[in-house]
Amino acid sequence: MKIAIILPTLQGGGAEKSLINLGEFIVKNYPEFDIDFILYKDIRDYDTILDVIFILNKNEKVSKNLLKFFNRLYKILKNYDIIIGGLELEPSYLSIIFSKILKKKSISMHHNLENKLIGNLENKLIGNKFFYHFLNFILLRFANFNICVSNEVRELIIKLYKIPSNRCICIYNPIDIEKIRILANEPIEEIYRSIFSEKTLCFIARLQEYKGLKKVISALKHLENYHLLVMGKGNFESYYEYAKNLNVENRVFYIGFKKNPYKYIKNSFALVLPSEFEGFGMVFYESMALGIPIVGSGIRETFGNNNEYGIYANSVNEIVNAIRILENDEIYNYYKQAGLKRIENFKIDKIAKEYIDVFKAC
Repeated sequence: MKIAIILPTLQGGGAEKSLINLGEFIVKNYPEFDIDFILYKDIRDYDTILDVIFILNKNEKVSKNLLKFFNRLYKILKNYDIIIGGLELEPSYLSIIFSKILKKKSISMHHNLENKLIGNLENKLIGNKFFYHFLNFILLRFANFNICVSNEVRELIIKLYKIPSNRCICIYNPIDIEKIRILANEPIEEIYRSIFSEKTLCFIARLQEYKGLKKVISALKHLENYHLLVMGKGNFESYYEYAKNLNVENRVFYIGFKKNPYKYIKNSFALVLPSEFEGFGMVFYESMALGIPIVGSGIRETFGNNNEYGIYANSVNEIVNAIRILENDEIYNYYKQAGLKRIENFKIDKIAKEYIDVFKAC
């Protein structure tokens, strides 16, 4: 069975990394499945053993080459049995529309709380936010399955877009625990070792406003003996100026995007990500796999209804209080063990089997 996963790029997001891990595991362990990535253009942060096909050349813009884009995509997708929109919005729309034209099966992926995602859109192919909701309402019901990465995302999709519940299912993102722990044992580069001379809080995300980095920097003002390590793509300059205004710039360290963030997480005191919305939040679970407590926000499922797996904190005061709570060794060890136990539910072999069942049900 040939499966195509449509994505704009393979840049450094949790969704892209999750799909790579899942696809590679399936083709290695289920030889009857062949999975390829179909990218708008050749922009990649991650390597993969899977075949990658590009619709346009790297320097071509989709908006200025629409006819070529759709013609090329049509020719590519004729060769597949299942077409997956690897992200919500445009990739999912393409998977559904072309599956109907080509009489194929389609799956739409949902990694975020869609109402909040659409509310924060910037520079998208379709500019009108209302139009995205309209397209979701019209198109998503025609997918064979809508796969949501958390129950909260699933409930929202069903409520907003009236998707039949039997075709809107929750499958968590897979966590390759063994791979993460192997990579975490790699040594930290000498240039970065001094960062960990103090207890270090770790922030990993694209540098977008809704991810909450300014809140973490503000919290650092009240946490005198801590450093903050920031990883992720984006423009750090405004955040540096913000830290400078609070006189904490000497305790904030930005090292950009890292293919192996796990060695830094492993040496941190806690992972802090007070995001306004997350559908899953891969980095929370990757931290759990390493026994590092998590502090942040997004969806309640990640932390538990009563903070069983991590400490839910969105405001500056909540972040500060959460870190103070973790300074108690007994509580710190509780969250370390709770995360290690929780992560067993997200093992990649278990999640892959759930996807195989969906592929067969298509």
